[in-house]
Amino acid sequence: MGGTVSANHDRSNLLEVRGLTKIFGTLTACDHIDLNIARGEIHALLGENGAGKSTLVKMLFGSLEPNSGEIFWDGKAVKITSPGVAKKLGIGMVFQHFSLFEALTAAENIALSLNDGSPISTIAAKARALSFSYGLPLDPDSLVGDLSVGERQRIEIIRCLLQ
Repeated sequence: MGGTVSANHDRSNLLEVRGLTKIFGTLTACDHIDLNIARGEIHALLGENGAGKSTLVKMLFGSLEPNSGEIFWDGKAVKITSPGVAKKLGIGMVFQHFSLFEALTAAENIALSLNDGSPISTIAAKARALSFSYGLPLDPDSLVGDLSVGERQRIEIIRCLLQ
């Protein structure tokens, strides 16, 4: 994946990537990627299988280390060495493949990813409110094994937002 994606430069960039490169052996998965994302913007990464989309977001989430390039968060150079570092910055990732336990409820699955020790009823209430505010209605008491693929994706999104 190579190229530049530019945002409107009238606003300050929340995320800026300069020359991000990832090489696996003889394969260059991401080749000097430049990306600017301003606050409130929504971007989509489009491309064929193997184009480097997942590699790019995994570098931004700290799951992969770039070979070269720089990442700036809120105007400051950062080194994202792990998903924990990314989460502390406010960067979350919803993975393509679900990591949900089918025998648990939506709220119980969300609770497993939170470290705040809140009661399940509080987590369920927060998840319900947040899901409706984003137009992604979710019943936190529903058993994951009974849900459609789309409803499971909603759990992943709401879990990421609550983290």
